[in-house]
Amino acid sequence: MEDLLDSLFSDLTATGSQILNFGITWAVIILAFIAFGFLLWHIRCLRDDCEFTLTRESISEQCEKIRTLLTSMKANKREVTYALLLIEEIVVRLHENAGQAVSLRVRHFFGDVSISLSARGEAYNPFESVESWNTESEDYLRDLIFRAHKLNLGYSRRNGRNVVLVRVHRATSHSMYITFTAMLIGIACGFGMKFLPAGVASFIAGGVLSTVQSLFLNAISLLLAPLVFFSLSSGLSKLSGGSEIGRIGGKVLASYLVTTVISILIGFGISFLFFSGSVPSLPENLAALPEGMQQSADVSVSSLLLGIIPRNMLSPILEGNMLQVIFIAVLTGLALSALGDKTAALRSIFDEANSLMLKMMEMIISFMPTVAFAAMALLVFSYDLATLAVLAKYLILIIIGGIALLLLYSAIIIIFGRISPLAYIRKACVYMLTPFMIPSSSACIPLTIDFCKKKLGVSNKIASFSIPLGASINMNGIAMSVILTVILLARMCGIELDFGTCVKIGVLTLLLAIGAPGVPNSGLVVVATLLVAGGIPVGALGFVVGIWNIVDRLQTSLNVNGDIATCVVVAKSENELDESLYSE
Repeated sequence: MEDLLDSLFSDLTATGSQILNFGITWAVIILAFIAFGFLLWHIRCLRDDCEFTLTRESISEQCEKIRTLLTSMKANKREVTYALLLIEEIVVRLHENAGQAVSLRVRHFFGDVSISLSARGEAYNPFESVESWNTESEDYLRDLIFRAHKLNLGYSRRNGRNVVLVRVHRATSHSMYITFTAMLIGIACGFGMKFLPAGVASFIAGGVLSTVQSLFLNAISLLLAPLVFFSLSSGLSKLSGGSEIGRIGGKVLASYLVTTVISILIGFGISFLFFSGSVPSLPENLAALPEGMQQSADVSVSSLLLGIIPRNMLSPILEGNMLQVIFIAVLTGLALSALGDKTAALRSIFDEANSLMLKMMEMIISFMPTVAFAAMALLVFSYDLATLAVLAKYLILIIIGGIALLLLYSAIIIIFGRISPLAYIRKACVYMLTPFMIPSSSACIPLTIDFCKKKLGVSNKIASFSIPLGASINMNGIAMSVILTVILLARMCGIELDFGTCVKIGVLTLLLAIGAPGVPNSGLVVVATLLVAGGIPVGALGFVVGIWNIVDRLQTSLNVNGDIATCVVVAKSENELDESLYSE
């Protein structure tokens, strides 16, 4: 009878799992179609009121209609004014070339606003004279406006027409919409891949999706060390003297230290609150560690501290050791600042090099939607529902800890910044999608600096100093989640940690969180180190290995948001915060 009941229970469990799998798959597919519909809805091109026919004589009377239309599409006053000046000059030139009326279309795509002007006639590029700099030319003054907005202009020849494109407004939410849509489609594809033949699915996952993700991360790794070096050196060189550097640096470091300590306490609090009752024993089939993890678990605190200062200038950049790169960058920036005007030319070179690195990183980051699709498809395909169900509570508790950290950041902004945290919460929670898709605080440095400057009103001086530093030493998300992980694994192994052991684990976490070893799965190595310190079998780490990719992304999002909160508070204390832009 017991065998019959066991068999019946197993059949019901298997059937329920299949039904759940089927239901979730179709739910995600429906979400993907909704996302696709959302995409189509945003392609609001070419309504009747978005088309105009212009000649040299009629352009003046049409300008007001175009102004009203552009304003309704969220273009600001300055953008509208420049757009109208460009339109007028382009229409005049196209009309002079062939004497034909010019067709103007206003396009609105994902918040971006652009204008297309076209006219029939012989091939004619109205921007051709812009390339020369002849002050004697009669078109010199007319070309000035084109030179000032060259990056927003484009020319092409299509179907016997000269076509000119004017980019009027770039929406800040443009990439977010596309990336979010790509994520949803990736989730749907990941579930769909589970129903493909094993060989086909493995080829798509390993040969295509994994390759796309690896290429992207390799390209980012290529620029990380020089980007951090030039960004931090350039920012420090602009500070007026040792006293200002010490004051700002002290505030930044103090904030990072305090928030990391509180994050550790939050991890302990959540662990003891939710794991105080009965905890299931560790599943034996999940006890295996990735290759090389065992020998990487003996990271010592002394070697971490001694490893901050490199033996030469090149190896940190070549090896990607971020703590050593930061040490060299800080030393260089302080020296440039101390030498003052003597190094004006060198400081200018550093500024230009920093701009070059930021532009190169921006070009790489433009592929984010493709990588988001690949990452989410690979993530969903790699884990089965049974494993995800076992680990659901663990992930939920990390999310709860993340919410506690966001409340901590908000409290810091209220207490020390004396400003409302609502703008920070509203904007930073949206930005969290970026570090979630790029699980590296360092890789997000240019995007985070840009976000702080353009969305929160932080000055470049504070952002370019605080963010690169925080990306390497401010690991609040890691500190909270590794404590939670260690306590959970200890309970699952039947080990009760005494007060002294908890203090030891907390101190080690504080030290290791600011400089995780530069090896694959470095977050796992930190956990493994703490397991050894707490007398917990390192093999227990196999329980969380399967979902560490998700945990790592959550950690990165929380780390970056901690950097942003500190950046805002320090900027406010130094009168380097544009409060009107912050409150928008």
